[in-house]
Amino acid sequence: MDSNFQTLPTNVSLVPDQPLQIIKAEITSDLNLAIDFLSISSKPISRVCFTVVYKDEFNNYLFNATEVYYDIKNLEIMPKKNYFLDPFPIDERFKDARGIDIRIKEISFSDSDIMIFNQKEERQYTLPLISESKKEKMKSALGPEIIGYGENLMDGWRCVCGAFNSKDNEECAFCGRNKNFVLNNLTEPLINMKLLNVLSETDTDESENLENLASHLTQTHLTKVAPTTTSLNETRINNENEDIETKSIFNVLIKIVSRLIIILLLAIVVIFVFKFTENIRADRNMNSAKTLITQGQYEDALKVLKKIKDVDLEDEVNTEIEKTKKLLESQNFFEEGNRLILKDDYFEAVKSFKKVSPEDALNYSKSQDKITELENIILEDAKKTFEDGNTPGAVSIIDNYLKIVPESANALNLKDLILQNNAKEIEEPDSGSLINEEDVELDKTRAEMSKKADALLNTYQKVVAEKANLRVNPSTDAEIVTILPTDSDLYIQETKIEGIDRIWCKVEAVDAETGISYSGWISNTTMVQ
Repeated sequence: MDSNFQTLPTNVSLVPDQPLQIIKAEITSDLNLAIDFLSISSKPISRVCFTVVYKDEFNNYLFNATEVYYDIKNLEIMPKKNYFLDPFPIDERFKDARGIDIRIKEISFSDSDIMIFNQKEERQYTLPLISESKKEKMKSALGPEIIGYGENLMDGWRCVCGAFNSKDNEECAFCGRNKNFVLNNLTEPLINMKLLNVLSETDTDESENLENLASHLTQTHLTKVAPTTTSLNETRINNENEDIETKSIFNVLIKIVSRLIIILLLAIVVIFVFKFTENIRADRNMNSAKTLITQGQYEDALKVLKKIKDVDLEDEVNTEIEKTKKLLESQNFFEEGNRLILKDDYFEAVKSFKKVSPEDALNYSKSQDKITELENIILEDAKKTFEDGNTPGAVSIIDNYLKIVPESANALNLKDLILQNNAKEIEEPDSGSLINEEDVELDKTRAEMSKKADALLNTYQKVVAEKANLRVNPSTDAEIVTILPTDSDLYIQETKIEGIDRIWCKVEAVDAETGISYSGWISNTTMVQ
């Protein structure tokens, strides 16, 4: 091979997704033109007309950029196949040619339909110039089907199989590879990186020239040594139909075995690529599901999670599914509460809001606010009922509410006030209205305590007292679990108001001195406020 015969990169003009594409075209050292076609058509193609403009070694057009017209007939380019046009000699006038611009002008299908390509819609793309040594390394490291680089273009993208696809295509129209996978894993820099990784794992003898070889394999070539027609014909073989009846049984068997081996190898490659793609898809779906969960789109998140079949993620997926189901149930309780409010069914609404999970970050705080609003409405109704002279009715309203929210300090205190005022009215009929200024101030204090208790829920706190008693139940008479020192960590799971001075907190505690974990009730007066 003449190492002085250097060729330039080929420019091809086309529209992404056109049914027949030129994915490789080069001048051989013996001045033949070799062209590789790729068909994404659904019909066989029998004729191709194309034009070529030749350029010299300085990239200057020969003969004032005159287009040379070629009309190749009697072809059999099958759907979804590569087709290697037999190299043919170029005109002696173009003996100085070292590069070409090429475009398909017209094609004919086997059913006699003709398609003419509109030059005004075409864009010009430069085909990658890959040295023969780099091709061998790519074939060895990535597989024989990787013939080029993935590339994100202005109005489309190029797949590693050579096909030019429109931007809307999420999968290659020829080989079916995923667009994101190709552009995120198989661009020229990433393929270079993979080659370097393979080189770094070679044995000691080959590693001596690793630096020079790596530089040669990863640089962008502006020219390359032209191959001979003979060397190209050794690798460019079309799968033409053969008359089996003319072959011997031995040759047929050899062909069958060869094809089975190829199929097996392809199956292994497909399984590997499929597994690799599935892993990427599984990770993407998991991230998508988590995003949907944070947005409160639990049903959509469940649909995405159930699509994930990756064995390695099975435990995480199952955990996320259970968590999402609980969040969806919590969301349904919140929405049901809102529907019940519209029906003026306040007690049932409170029941629904009480079932909203503390882990439901989107709805829990809002559900607590709703409970507070409904409590105010219900207790105001109880007050009005009492002031209208119906003490049993007022107490009944409060008791019904306490069955749902037994920890409500406002309800308990109002019930006590009603009973106390009722007793006073029996002794002093003209004692006046139930509500006075002291009662208003007391209600404000209780409301503040209620808000404070809500604010403590699901928060992390620290013990500030020198010693703090952790008890079995929320009472100063309850048994002591342990005595926690200053700076012990607390996570508050539940709160209960005692009067207007104390909030009992059910906590998970970690002793600051021993590191031992405990569970129990502790007063809010012992922690950071």
